[in-house]
Amino acid sequence: MKKFFHYLTMLEFLLASTGLLLTISLTFCQVINRYWLNFEIIWISDFALYIFILTIYLAIPYGASQKTHIAVDVLPEYLCSDNKTRKVIFEIFKNSVTIVMILGLVGPVWKLLKRAIRYPEYATLIRWFNMSWLFYAMAAMVVLVILHYGWYLVSSVYELKTICWLKRNEGKESLDV
Repeated sequence: MKKFFHYLTMLEFLLASTGLLLTISLTFCQVINRYWLNFEIIWISDFALYIFILTIYLAIPYGASQKTHIAVDVLPEYLCSDNKTRKVIFEIFKNSVTIVMILGLVGPVWKLLKRAIRYPEYATLIRWFNMSWLFYAMAAMVVLVILHYGWYLVSSVYELKTICWLKRNEGKESLDV
């Protein structure tokens, strides 16, 4: 399972990095076209915006895979100090709260996804371009974030179980001599 999440994290990082690089390149080209060549290509700005949105939807699960999000580090340091058991319990609590908050988004995202599948929206400039992919990407982002935090929750519970087992068996000699 660790390999799966390792490769998933690498894929998210690669796609988000590529998307960001592509967005920067397209924006640079658009600025050169507009202000230096006086020839604006309209679809470049739209394409750069869509790639940037997809990049954000990929960067959020990547951030979840790295256990990075907006958090105050003073509270766990104050509550847990150097106690490993308390730190693990705090991680379990934090991951549980994060999963509950994200699960709160599942209902609205599910409604948007169903509507996007049932009633596809097409672009105005390029008639065949389906704009509903934004909702598909948002739903995939929610699933990936839940997967990452679920994995960390299970890992923290296992770590807590290991710590408790070690504390119970501390000082006991092995009978396997």
